[in-house]
Amino acid sequence: MITAAPPLLFRFRETVAAMPSVLALIALALLGVQQTVKLVQHTDETPVQISLMSPEPPAPVPETPKPVQPPEPPKQKIVQPPSPTPRPQAAPKPLMNSPAPSTPAATSTPELPATAPRTAEAAPVAPAPAPAPPPVPTAPVKPAAANVEAEYVGKLRAHLNSIKRYPTGREASQLRPQGKVRLWFILKRDGSVVDVGIDSSSNSMLLDDAARKTINRASFSAFPENTWAGESTHRFTAELEFIPGG
Repeated sequence: MITAAPPLLFRFRETVAAMPSVLALIALALLGVQQTVKLVQHTDETPVQISLMSPEPPAPVPETPKPVQPPEPPKQKIVQPPSPTPRPQAAPKPLMNSPAPSTPAATSTPELPATAPRTAEAAPVAPAPAPAPPPVPTAPVKPAAANVEAEYVGKLRAHLNSIKRYPTGREASQLRPQGKVRLWFILKRDGSVVDVGIDSSSNSMLLDDAARKTINRASFSAFPENTWAGESTHRFTAELEFIPGG
């Protein structure tokens, strides 16, 4: 059986079917190319003239006119009237048959008394001595500040020794420690305690603790006047001796 060959369009049916879409793409591309804007460089060939100009001077400030003062009136000169000239007086006529003036025969000069010869010059008089000034009353002598300070420190130490207490308790009764504790303490001017510490230990914690308690238990008086001038606080030291049964 002999079969006929397929027609030409049937063979290229896929190509023919794709032709419209290809033509549409080509048309769109052509339209896009036509609508693109060409960038053309625009050059302005007109010459540009540059000139250097000096800045304009500032406008002058108008001067305020000064007030015109009126001219002073001319001073009037005072003319004094001329003084009258005195008239010449006629000389008196001499009287007739007037007696001539008598002239003294001789002028006698009075004799001066003879001066006595000078004796020895008088001795200069010595001035009287000035009275002595009255004695100025002397103020009572105040005790020196150092003596007052030493007296105050002595009272502090005596007070501490009077109120010290030997430690109590089982440990103290068994060990019966003995020794001296040297401690320091700082007081304010009103006598209040600021701080306290051990300067020299007794090698016993019981005695050192008893010494601190003595300071905290004590009541100190205020500083005397004119002592430790310029100090709001002062540091003191004291030595307390603890003896069993004492």
